[in-house]
Amino acid sequence: MFLMTALAFAEGEGNIISPDGSLVVVLSLFMLTVFILNRLLFRPVGRVLDERQTRVEGDINEARAATRDSERQLAEYEAAIRQARAEAYRGVEQTRAGALDQRKQIIDAAKQKAAQQINGAKAEITEQAEHARAQLGSEARQIAERISRTLLGRSVGGGG
Repeated sequence: MFLMTALAFAEGEGNIISPDGSLVVVLSLFMLTVFILNRLLFRPVGRVLDERQTRVEGDINEARAATRDSERQLAEYEAAIRQARAEAYRGVEQTRAGALDQRKQIIDAAKQKAAQQINGAKAEITEQAEHARAQLGSEARQIAERISRTLLGRSVGGGG
């Protein structure tokens, strides 16, 4: 097409566009087509695209708000979990400390009871030893008197 136009211009035919009455009709039809397409196609499509854009932006804002809300709730839940864990650890530590204290008291009571039993046994052994010494001393004197009587033939009256 460009080639034909160039040839026609080169041959000297002059102006290839010659305005006549059809130009007005073509321009009128073009303007009418633009008007009709604008009314029936471009404006409705533009409105639909604008509404779609508005809805998309609204949905994005709602999603962002929901995300912030869920993040806030998640942070609250995590804080509550941390607090509950800390309280549980404190409770376990208190229970452990109470058990250790009770264990110490039981051990101290057992030590005290063992010490009392040992002291009682020592006192009893000491008493039995004193009683045995006294008895052995008495028996030793009796045996010594018998031996002296038997050997000497007479009674020895001595000491104590």
